[in-house]
Amino acid sequence: MAQENRLVVQNRLYKVGRLPASRCKEPTVRPTSLAKVRAYYAQALGCLNKAWAPAIRKAGYQFWAPQLQVYSGKSSTSPCALTSTAVYCNGVIYMDGNYDIKNYRDSDPMWARATMAFLIAHEYGHHVQAMTGILVASDTREGYLNGSAAQLTESRRRELQASCLSGVYLGADKQFFPARGSFLDRWKWTVRNRGDQWNPTRSHGNKTNHGRWSLRGFEAANPSACNTFTAKPAAVS
Repeated sequence: MAQENRLVVQNRLYKVGRLPASRCKEPTVRPTSLAKVRAYYAQALGCLNKAWAPAIRKAGYQFWAPQLQVYSGKSSTSPCALTSTAVYCNGVIYMDGNYDIKNYRDSDPMWARATMAFLIAHEYGHHVQAMTGILVASDTREGYLNGSAAQLTESRRRELQASCLSGVYLGADKQFFPARGSFLDRWKWTVRNRGDQWNPTRSHGNKTNHGRWSLRGFEAANPSACNTFTAKPAAVS
């Protein structure tokens, strides 16, 4: 377990410094159809690759771009369990396009866009964990822990870190996206109202901690702000 502990607690990712801005603007396409949702996420994914690739290489790890699958409802043929509207599994980011279309049509369109920006960057956060060895190491640590409470705490450390890394990307690119005004207000509301608010399994962290870690990443724009594995249990509850 010593190697796994080092990978999550002392990972070289935490020493790369501020994430370089992708200099990408928010995708202009709006989620009014499945094809347009795919176009939005494909453009966003290219921007995430552009920002994270130099940081991953600077940390001494191999960079590879994740695949993207935008699907309709539960019609995906993925071998992974798509238990949420956005999932990272085996190097693939899965996004439920119907969720975004419904949000944009039935709710505040700007909130829907802020949610999309958060979700794709969160799932990319899991890809960052995969490239740096954090994801496998944390999964291994969870398997060795006794009791569901301890295992759920480990799960929350992974998930809250992914949300923090999501904030890191937006914070690094905020002048170009741009992340300000009404959009930033909606994004902040989004990250402060996600997590385990509607999740009885308590695997992602409560909404207060989710908001804190996401905003911490946004304000720092640096992966060093996202070491959830050294945080006290209350900070990842």
